[in-house]
Amino acid sequence: MVRFASRRLALGIAVTATLTATAVSAAWASSASHASASRSKGLTTVRVVFDWPGIDFEAVPLTVGNARGFYKKAGLDVKIVIPPSTSTTVQMIAAGKGDIGFDTTTDVVFGQQAGIDVKSIANYSQNNNWGLVAKPGRKIDVKKIKGKSIGIFADSWTKAMMPYVLKAGGVTASQVKQPIFGSDDIAPLLAGKIDLATNTLNYAIAQVQSGTGKRPSVLLATKFGAPNVPVWVYTGMNSWLKQHGSQAKAFLSATRKAFAWSIAHPAAAVKDYVKAYPKIGGGLKYSLDGWKATIPALGATSSLLTQRASQWKQVTRALKSVGLLSKPLPPSSYFTNAYLKG
Repeated sequence: MVRFASRRLALGIAVTATLTATAVSAAWASSASHASASRSKGLTTVRVVFDWPGIDFEAVPLTVGNARGFYKKAGLDVKIVIPPSTSTTVQMIAAGKGDIGFDTTTDVVFGQQAGIDVKSIANYSQNNNWGLVAKPGRKIDVKKIKGKSIGIFADSWTKAMMPYVLKAGGVTASQVKQPIFGSDDIAPLLAGKIDLATNTLNYAIAQVQSGTGKRPSVLLATKFGAPNVPVWVYTGMNSWLKQHGSQAKAFLSATRKAFAWSIAHPAAAVKDYVKAYPKIGGGLKYSLDGWKATIPALGATSSLLTQRASQWKQVTRALKSVGLLSKPLPPSSYFTNAYLKG
């Protein structure tokens, strides 16, 4: 997906080929001593590795947590770490170069399949807002995609969702064109170079409104059979969580407060974010449009960050059904709400 000319969706399946359990264990052992044990001005540093090599408005709660003192009150100094590529977030926390990851649910499943003991500790979003995107005013008919060009990304979420697009359209992969984009498929869409783009609703709205002043046409994948499960989660290595459980709890407690504040005060929250990252692409309007479009995916304030076993059953069932997962594990292998308590 896109995050203003340099962005979108998270980790690719390449993680399964580039990290082994043995390599992860060795990397962890060599770097665990640094981890979040470092302290800054009496605060414990927690490093959150973002899911893309560029910052964007999905970091609003983290920047608000720092700007409004939620993390400081919890005794934390939260640092956002930007990874070098779209396929390194899990690798970085596995190697001890970060403490908490911002990933997709599919990244967690593929990481576990590769022998990486990564676990989701909280939801970021609560539903699946991924789908097909068209120019403003253009109706999207999934039954008429044969011969169309559909922009895609080489990330794990897109790989999991595209089979639903093809099935709903009654076509095979060879009957549609699927140009792969490294960062942005919305600009090519607006330029008429592709017929449809794939993206999440919040990023589609932010960029199309910035470029045209109008909302894009979007057909969510849940409308034609894809599971309605969260896209993004916060993660940690079990090794780190066992040693730093109190920090994980403090982080999530403060982050939940930052989410609630950011939802209640979107304009002020985005100003905090832009102040923290004044050179980001898109500027204030793009970021505010994007954050406002993100809020509906976060769920009710009372259930912020909370995960459900059913969502993990749906994710793994979906991945298995499209041939991307050989053997699903029990939901408890993928997630825990333990650090949301206390």
